[in-house]
Amino acid sequence: MPEIPENLDELSDASLMEVYRVFMGWMSFAKSELVQAEIIEERSANDLKVVEAEILIGQWGITTKGDTVTLAKARRDVDPEVIKYQNKHLEARAYRKLVDSVFERCERGAQLLSRELSRRISMAPQERRHSKYMP
Repeated sequence: MPEIPENLDELSDASLMEVYRVFMGWMSFAKSELVQAEIIEERSANDLKVVEAEILIGQWGITTKGDTVTLAKARRDVDPEVIKYQNKHLEARAYRKLVDSVFERCERGAQLLSRELSRRISMAPQERRHSKYMP
């Protein structure tokens, strides 16, 4: 990711626009990665629910009739297949959070650069008038 220069007001207009362009490109990239990460996270959550249900149903017939729902769920939660899908879901969630933080960082940088561009645009007419009447 690009860094925001410390002294934005010292950058030329062309340099500022180049930094802004780079940030906008990173923001677009990060947003597309974020959407993909969200889809993967949702899919992994759904896969986990399905596996949990399948394991619970499969164990229900095997267990003794005295098992409580709590005990059956506890038995399901320690099943290696369920643990595998829990880990996949946790990895997907962690990746989504990581990409989300990259996107937010890009967004904050682009907002800062946009404010500097707006400031320069609003000052430009005043500076032009000043230089016209004050040689």
